[in-house]
Amino acid sequence: MTKKFSKILIANRGEIALRIIRAANELSIKTVAVYARGEEENLHVSKADEAVCLGEGNLNETYLNIEKILFIAKGKGVDAIHPGYGFLSENAAFAEACTKNKIIFIGPSAKVLEQMGNKITAKKIAEAAGVPVLSSYNVNASSIANLVIEKFPVLIKASYGGGGKGMQIVNNETELKHKVEQASRSALNYFGNGDIYIENYIEDARHVEVQILGDSFGEIVHLYERDCSIQRNHQKIIEEAPATSIEPQLRETLLRSAIKISKSVVYENAGTVEFLVNSNNEFFFLEMNPRIQVEHPVTEGITGIDIVKAQLSIATGNPLSFHQSDVVVTGHAIEARIYQENPQTNFTPSTDTIDFFQFPHENNLRIESDLNYPLNTVNQFDPLLAKFIVHAPTREQAMMGLSCSLIGFYVDGPTTNSNYLNSIINHPAFFKNKISTQFCATEHSILLEHCRVSKKQLDLYSFLASAVIFSQSNDQNKRKSIWNSLGYWRIDMQMEFEFENEIYRVNWNKNNSIYNFTIDGNKFEVELVSKTENLILLKTSKSIEYIYLISNTKGEFRIGVNGFIYSIRNLDSLSHYPENELTNKSEIENNTNVITSHLHGKIISVKVKKNQTVNKGEVLLIIESMKSENTIVAPRNATIEKITIEEGNQV
Repeated sequence: MTKKFSKILIANRGEIALRIIRAANELSIKTVAVYARGEEENLHVSKADEAVCLGEGNLNETYLNIEKILFIAKGKGVDAIHPGYGFLSENAAFAEACTKNKIIFIGPSAKVLEQMGNKITAKKIAEAAGVPVLSSYNVNASSIANLVIEKFPVLIKASYGGGGKGMQIVNNETELKHKVEQASRSALNYFGNGDIYIENYIEDARHVEVQILGDSFGEIVHLYERDCSIQRNHQKIIEEAPATSIEPQLRETLLRSAIKISKSVVYENAGTVEFLVNSNNEFFFLEMNPRIQVEHPVTEGITGIDIVKAQLSIATGNPLSFHQSDVVVTGHAIEARIYQENPQTNFTPSTDTIDFFQFPHENNLRIESDLNYPLNTVNQFDPLLAKFIVHAPTREQAMMGLSCSLIGFYVDGPTTNSNYLNSIINHPAFFKNKISTQFCATEHSILLEHCRVSKKQLDLYSFLASAVIFSQSNDQNKRKSIWNSLGYWRIDMQMEFEFENEIYRVNWNKNNSIYNFTIDGNKFEVELVSKTENLILLKTSKSIEYIYLISNTKGEFRIGVNGFIYSIRNLDSLSHYPENELTNKSEIENNTNVITSHLHGKIISVKVKKNQTVNKGEVLLIIESMKSENTIVAPRNATIEKITIEEGNQV
């Protein structure tokens, strides 16, 4: 008889917490969620059977607070804790503490976490198993000063972490000390340990990883491989399975190597063995992630195996419910990670309030996200908004489905990388599978230009037609003014709009669902197929257009078309003038004597002192926000009169 837990605690948040809750619900397992102050409305809180607040503060005071999480777990009487990915998922001390408190840690043993969590030890294990590795150096705080590197470029990584956090490429001796210190600081903040290691850097490589599952009876199987070469700043942003670019013989070698490494440490539960493959088809062990991966849905797509359910079953003490011969690849799956960041401003975090979002409704699309209403004003821990996963019979069909999905996704408020991701999907080199981990860096300007050009490829007439339809219906319903109460009653009605600094006069008349427009002397007809509060479906002689109304205030629209958000102003609107008030916020923002943070994050370093003279562009402080360090610089030459923050403050 299959055993199962009665209740588990999820020591995580966001989409992965929801993913675990969904799997637990399907197995009739009760769930306990934890959350930080300000996350009360988050979806993982409402979807769990119970939820407990961790208090407020940074990660060390909330999601990394082992003592607090175990106190909650014992109080709720849970059988086990699932750590998700990131946070405490690779923390051997946490796994050991769970065991001491008679709570099962859903993951490998503390011993295995200690072995594979330490990247240097993991490399020694792989080397002993006969798997090629890259040469590396282990560095801690006391050995930084004596560090000597013989050959550049090299890559700096956290010894006890993953996810690309804090990685630094070093091209020469001059950059070394600064980047080592930065990487060590980042490792300490994210993983509680500042040790780092440095390895030779392969510039033109593919990142290929193998998903494995192991039970307590010694059975270890692979679920084939994923290609995770599309990365930006060492963060994976597009992953696909299987890795169709590698030769069958190399694939078999990688799969066997992953099993060999896993068996050498008697691995139990879900894990991922990662490799780099160079242009000569030579491969090297990179690391092993002893946890569930962000990109696990693409493997689930091609194998049909629910990896989280398998984790729960294995941790309960059950054997794997299938053998290696039962694992069969069907079709192709691609995942895109949508982040809250602005590609056009060097991917700076975008922390504006989300006023509206609309998910696409494509066939074969799986969405993993914790976006919901009411929306949080700030996501202080992670810039990931959603993961889109498309599974289709072929790679080309999966690419097409993912592209359509990205075009159909709208967020009003923060800027996202969804159009940037779509530019990658539509890049000729990606289509031909001619990619490497350097793809985003080498194609950077081309990808950004594709975004800019694509946004200008707008069917202006359909766009203006939709603005008229929204205006004439929404104005009268929402605005109480004598002008609106009269309505648009003329035989040949006219409206004026300002778009991209141009004025457009639109004449129109209506016969049931048919609208006849004249713009710049050009006449055309539009059929209104359907309309809801936020969406209209228009049929023209050329195409069918789905157009979203994002907002309609003070005569200003935010309209979503083909994955882009546009602003347009109705010049006929008379009922809403700007309020005649100046808030403290606007006074501050317009005052160049005061430096304010437009990012939500933690003060990592204050670079100036009171009464110090600074020049325009000089770094004042560093804020860690959305998994990256951001510099705040002086807007002009000045003297520091007052400093109201210090290192460690959340701002």
